[in-house]
Amino acid sequence: MAKKAYGSAGVEATQVARGDDPRERIIAAAREVFIEQGFDLATVREITLRADVNVAAINYYFGSKEDLISEVLNLMMEPYTHARIAALEKCEAGALPGTPALEDVVNALVRPMVQFSRDAAGARPLTRLILQIRSRPRESTTRFFIKRVDPAVFRFIDALGRALPALHRRDIFWRYNFSIGAIMQVLIDSDPASYRLKKLSGDLCDTDDDEQIIDQLSAFVCAGFRAPPTAS
Repeated sequence: MAKKAYGSAGVEATQVARGDDPRERIIAAAREVFIEQGFDLATVREITLRADVNVAAINYYFGSKEDLISEVLNLMMEPYTHARIAALEKCEAGALPGTPALEDVVNALVRPMVQFSRDAAGARPLTRLILQIRSRPRESTTRFFIKRVDPAVFRFIDALGRALPALHRRDIFWRYNFSIGAIMQVLIDSDPASYRLKKLSGDLCDTDDDEQIIDQLSAFVCAGFRAPPTAS
């Protein structure tokens, strides 16, 4: 059973059970603290307290707090990143040369973000973490996104360009960015911690149903990409 500990502000915190590998305990504790407090406010002391290790263990296993941030991000985002590239490759392989269907490309973009952001309890920890990165950028997370995320972004931009050859590449970048914003907004508002969309709609929107989220998002994103080109 998990034990309780107290953080630097006297706040009760769940301590990771003893007996596990120390490195894994640190990663699990860091993940919790980063999601709850953000990267800036999260302290090494709080992480090591929850992991039940000494402060020196961070340097021993990871080198620094920044390296620990990169490791947590990598472990949380790798399954999602891999899944959306695999989905994109599958839709391109099944398409006529150079002509993937817009709906298939969008589905490859939306579905992994919806499905892989949800944990076993139904919460959206990955989405919360990404929003923190977006709202409070730092050098280490910027480097991480450039190295691990941007290559996938460019592959989607290229695929969308092949699906919509008449659309200017500039507009594809704009609309891709708008699409990511819409996806992130819906996922945050579907988190069981708030159920904001579910409550606002009077239960008309079942945000526990991933397939409903995927269908609604995909229709919205496709319509956005098919909108007339801008004049400027």
